[in-house]
Amino acid sequence: MGRPVLGSVRALAWGCLAAAALYQVIYAPDSDSLVVAIVLACLAVGAYASSQVALALGYRRRRRWLLDPDRDAVFKAATAAYLQGRLDEADALLNQLLRADPDDVEATLQRAAIARRRGDAAAARNGLCHARYLDDEGRWDFQVGRELAAMESQTQAQAGQK
Repeated sequence: MGRPVLGSVRALAWGCLAAAALYQVIYAPDSDSLVVAIVLACLAVGAYASSQVALALGYRRRRRWLLDPDRDAVFKAATAAYLQGRLDEADALLNQLLRADPDDVEATLQRAAIARRRGDAAAARNGLCHARYLDDEGRWDFQVGRELAAMESQTQAQAGQK
């Protein structure tokens, strides 16, 4: 489940609990009116949370293009540097992208691949976990799984050499 959906579920649950507690404090505990009050509070909090989630998702999708219109060119340059083995240059370009948009899943995945290629398994695993956390829609699950499999085979190859 993605962060926005989880946030709206949490907001809905806290709203229901707060409404029930407030109702118990203010009014006499009449079971029929308590159910109605909780349902109305849940609907109100759910509507508010859903609207906030919709606004946040729309903003996150547009923010990348608002912050850096040359993002694609920088990412292509970082990918080219990675493929040519210039890992320091690729890492610097990806850091530039992540400073502009810390929620950039592609740049986070690419940095994890650089860490794996350098042999830093802990940084690679942290980067992959962070990318999975940022990926609300699950679009990058295959890429994350592929990188984890590459890390596992690299670890097994190193263990076999010892």
